[in-house]
Amino acid sequence: MKKRKILGAAALLVAALIAADLIISKYCLYTRRFDVPCSRLPDEFDGFRIVQISDLHNAEFGKDNSKLIEAVKRESPDIIALTGDIVDLNTRDFGKAADLLAKLSAVAPCFYVTGNHEIRIYNDFRQFEKNISDYVTVLRSQAEEIVRNGAKIYICGIDDPNYSSAFGENLKKLAAPDGFKVLLAHRPERFRMYAANGFDLILSGHTHGGQIRLPFIGAVIAPSQGLLPEYDSGLYTLKNSVMIISRGMGASDLPVRFCNRPEIVVIDLKSADTQ
Repeated sequence: MKKRKILGAAALLVAALIAADLIISKYCLYTRRFDVPCSRLPDEFDGFRIVQISDLHNAEFGKDNSKLIEAVKRESPDIIALTGDIVDLNTRDFGKAADLLAKLSAVAPCFYVTGNHEIRIYNDFRQFEKNISDYVTVLRSQAEEIVRNGAKIYICGIDDPNYSSAFGENLKKLAAPDGFKVLLAHRPERFRMYAANGFDLILSGHTHGGQIRLPFIGAVIAPSQGLLPEYDSGLYTLKNSVMIISRGMGASDLPVRFCNRPEIVVIDLKSADTQ
C-alpha cells in the first residue's frame, strides 16, 4: 500500500511538471542572444542589432501582443527580421498579424520573408502583403541596402521554395552584389546552399525547435528534416557562413510545445576590429 502511494505521488508530480512545462512552453516568452563575429562586416556596422521573430503562427503574447512588442522595444533593434509563418494556414488571422506588424514597424524597420504557411495561402497573403506594404518591407527574393556613414550591407530575403522552382537561381542573384549579406530564409535545411552562395549570415526558422524537445536529446522531429534533425535551433557555421535558427513562438498542426519556450532572438553583429 505504501509503495502504491509513493508511485501514485510520483506519477502526480511528473504529470504536474509536464503540465507546467506545457504552459511555460506556450506562453512564457524568452529572449535568446547571440554575438556574431563577422569578418566582412564594415566597421560602421559594429554592434548592429537584429531582432528576429519567426513562426508566430498567429500566437498572442499578452493582449494584442503587448508582451511581445514590449520585449522587442527593450532591445532597441536596428532592424526586425521576420522569417516566415507569422500567419497560420489554419487560423488565417491577417488582421491580428497586420496590427502586430504596424506596432513593430514603429520600433524599427521590419523585413519579412514568406514561410511555407504564407505560400500555402498565397492568394490571401498577396492582399495582406499589399495591406502592410506601407510599413513593412516584404522581400520577395529581393535585397535592400542599409547604409551607415557611407558603408553598406545587404538584407536579402528568399521566398519559401514552395513558391517557385527558381529557388536556386534566385539565391544566386541575391548573392551577386559584393559586400556583407544577411539572408532571411525560412528553411534551414538548405544551409549548404546558402553557404555555397557566400551569404555571411543566414536567419531561419521553420523547425519550431522541434516543437517537442527532450532533455539531453534536443529536437525529436522537425519539418522537412524528420527525426533527430541536423538543424533544429541555435547557431551553426559552415565555411564563412553563420546560420541562426529561431525556435519560433507558436505551434501548428500539433498545438503544443514541450521543453521549448517561445523565443525572440537578438543578434549583435561584431566587426573584425572588435573580435
